[in-house]
Amino acid sequence: MTNNLKTADQQRAELFLEEFVSGLVGSMEDDIDFILLFGSAARGEFILGKSDVDLIIQTKSDAAVRRVERFAESLFWRLNEKHGTQFEKVLSTGMSESILEESIKFLEKHVRLYKPFEVFGPNDIDWSEGLVKRPDLLPGAVLVASQLTLLYKMKYEGKILFGRDIRPEINPHFTWWERLKAIMVPQSIALASFVLALILPQKATGYAVKALFYEVESVNIYQKSMIPPPQEKMRSFAEASQFENAVFDRLRFLLEKNLGLSSEQKLELLRNAAAIKRHGFRGSRWEALRFCLVAFGAIWQTNAALILRAQGSG
Repeated sequence: MTNNLKTADQQRAELFLEEFVSGLVGSMEDDIDFILLFGSAARGEFILGKSDVDLIIQTKSDAAVRRVERFAESLFWRLNEKHGTQFEKVLSTGMSESILEESIKFLEKHVRLYKPFEVFGPNDIDWSEGLVKRPDLLPGAVLVASQLTLLYKMKYEGKILFGRDIRPEINPHFTWWERLKAIMVPQSIALASFVLALILPQKATGYAVKALFYEVESVNIYQKSMIPPPQEKMRSFAEASQFENAVFDRLRFLLEKNLGLSSEQKLELLRNAAAIKRHGFRGSRWEALRFCLVAFGAIWQTNAALILRAQGSG
């Protein structure tokens, strides 16, 4: 049943995207260079009411950016209502049920979290150098966001929905700073989930789930410069805190055992996160707090081990 539901969800997302691209291109074809999809919908893992869509729209001129953005946003929400894709429950540009949720969505929008698409001009991203160049995004891209993770996903899981195939030109740069940001972004999201857990348990557990799956991918990028198949990447995350030094690894084992963060417990945490992503969180506020705390602890402990190992090898 789960697979059938998942297939139905994915089919609905694909119908939405087909009509979105058709409508956008039909009205603004001369302005658009390419449209690229990445994320869960590109991987065939879209879940209705839980997943967003990640779209990059690049225009042929800077002058076209704002008009394409306005038209695309209006079209997006019109088609969301038509197809029942429930993006208003997920995206930062959707509706909110309270002032607090509206404030959080305002913050999400301004840090580019849960946005359905970004419209870039022809010189806003240097794809071959793996760098965001647009002035309003540059500080966040350099200091906070993991350009490496995003560009890697665009190159290797992205799908071109219209226009020029940019993927061969994308060159993610595996610098130490980009690798570090890759693992710090999910840690920051997990911390936010812990802070919000008692106030907005559904929102908080959603953050924690996203942070965990971001972390799985980021750990693999940090260690292997790639994201392997699902089972392999989850095992790599679960075992990422292990040390080659026998003394350090014994200490690590004792700490993990006492904290409930062994490799098998991390895998169980990921299974619980997948269930929450599929069915939503149904526990109490205190259970939400515990889940967010465990997620943050697992991510923090994994990142600390990665950084210590890197310092030791350096």
